[in-house]
Amino acid sequence: MRELTLLAIAIAGLAMAHPAATQQVLEIDTAVGRVIIDDEWRAIRTIGDMPLDRTRAILYANDDEEPEAVMAFSLETGEWIRTIPTPEGGGPRELERGMSGMTLGRDGRLYVAGYVRVLEFDPLGQFVSNWTPQADVVSDVCELDGQPAIVAFNGVIRRGPDGEDEDIGPGIVDRRAATTRETSTGHVRNIWGRSPRIVCRDDAAYVVTSHAEGPDSVLVYHRNGETALLALPTEFTDPGEDCKVERTFGSTVREYSCTNWAEELKPTLDGQGNLVLLGRHYQVPGAIIDPETGCHAVVRKPETTWDYDALHIYQDSALVFRYASWVDDQGGFSMSTAADRVSLHPLRRVSGEACAGMLESVR
Repeated sequence: MRELTLLAIAIAGLAMAHPAATQQVLEIDTAVGRVIIDDEWRAIRTIGDMPLDRTRAILYANDDEEPEAVMAFSLETGEWIRTIPTPEGGGPRELERGMSGMTLGRDGRLYVAGYVRVLEFDPLGQFVSNWTPQADVVSDVCELDGQPAIVAFNGVIRRGPDGEDEDIGPGIVDRRAATTRETSTGHVRNIWGRSPRIVCRDDAAYVVTSHAEGPDSVLVYHRNGETALLALPTEFTDPGEDCKVERTFGSTVREYSCTNWAEELKPTLDGQGNLVLLGRHYQVPGAIIDPETGCHAVVRKPETTWDYDALHIYQDSALVFRYASWVDDQGGFSMSTAADRVSLHPLRRVSGEACAGMLESVR
């Protein structure tokens, strides 16, 4: 509780970066599009990071075919390109407790985080180096001004040019100060409730975290020492206790309470400097935000469904991951958290005007 209280105080003390009033609403046009991967034997784990190499049109993902590796697929054809081994273990090219996140650098190099260390690979998947930051847990990684960086309690830790850790934030007093708890099964539980996720531009790190039972927050850490709390769209906060949504499982219809739209958001960039926040939701996956002006677009599905999620914006389209489903021996309907189908679907504007530099070609 002490750590949560400190985090809440830290968030309360940050300056709010721009008000969040909706500028436009975009809808995923699932009636048209292009299928990239459609393979019943695929099981792409969408709970983790899946970086896009926009220059080379490559999707990096963790698939059950290679649970201790990163697989690269062509965004043009869906074909497998290469497999990058990330075995569990304590060696310099291994991850002690498995993979916790990954990201791409600006030149196409790949960083893979694994709770204890970060592995670095060149654009062709060849091992380059490793980095073991002095942090309680390495839950995710980004590239900040040419070097890998991770989330730390009350800040960010970046690898300096000389290999030494560089602290960014209001004050990281003890970088191993009880930011996690280990359960009886050996799994790590973060004090925020969910592992924080991070994405970086050259001069700023954006950290997405749920610090209590409320919706996600976005903390901004600049290399010059400035910090802020990025405003999120206000239209999709707590829907209230009376809000219900129905899910259909074969012939069975079940009713569930609505959830906040901003839960377990995965931060990415759209290639134009805009922050993309997308996650699992039955109707409103998330938003695209210009962090400089606060102008943003809300992204929504054309129907209410759990069957798929849009987890990236690629050019003028949403990259959609559809989950495998099956009927079990008892006749019940189940749905995986892994995807066996990946497709691109154009976005169409429902209302509002385009933000400058943000999907201006979408009509």
